[in-house]
Amino acid sequence: MRRSRASRALRGTVAASVATFVALLSHVASGGGLPGWLGIVVPWVLSVMVCTLLAGRALSLVRLAGAVALSQLLFHALFVLGTGAPSPAVAGHHHGGTTTPLPALGDEATAMLVADSAMWVSHAIAAVVTVVVLYRGEQAIMRLRGILAELRAWAVRFVARVVPVPLPAPVAASLGDAASGWHVARSPELSPLVRRGPPFLLAH
Repeated sequence: MRRSRASRALRGTVAASVATFVALLSHVASGGGLPGWLGIVVPWVLSVMVCTLLAGRALSLVRLAGAVALSQLLFHALFVLGTGAPSPAVAGHHHGGTTTPLPALGDEATAMLVADSAMWVSHAIAAVVTVVVLYRGEQAIMRLRGILAELRAWAVRFVARVVPVPLPAPVAASLGDAASGWHVARSPELSPLVRRGPPFLLAH
């Protein structure tokens, strides 16, 4: 059970890390602003949670694609929110002594929050690339584990053939009747006694 949970957590973390990198790269390449460190860490942590929940015990392309798709949606929204810095409600005094409230998000972040077609296409490509990399990479890791297991089994068989196995010490034969070469009867062997008398003619 612990090994299964650790495996799911590891797969979720790797998937979230790859998805975060690809999503951030595609987001910036399509014209989005580079978010701050908080705008990167928060999506990554949420992505780890989502990918770990959807990872499952067995390798599944559907689960992996679902996790990556949800991660891309999270990335887009949180990258945009992490780009615009909140401004104070009061900008200061102007000529007339009036105050002008500023929006909580910058104009760039507000415009990017409603993504255009190029941004969504970029995130879709990032999702496809992430799924392919993770799926093929996990299959390669599983094949590598199988090869290592076969090599280990071959090494064990090779060592068993080369290294001599100590044999048990022979048991000394007891000095008995068989060792002396004589056969001793366990019970007296008596031959039938034939009594011979005088000849029949002489007896009469």
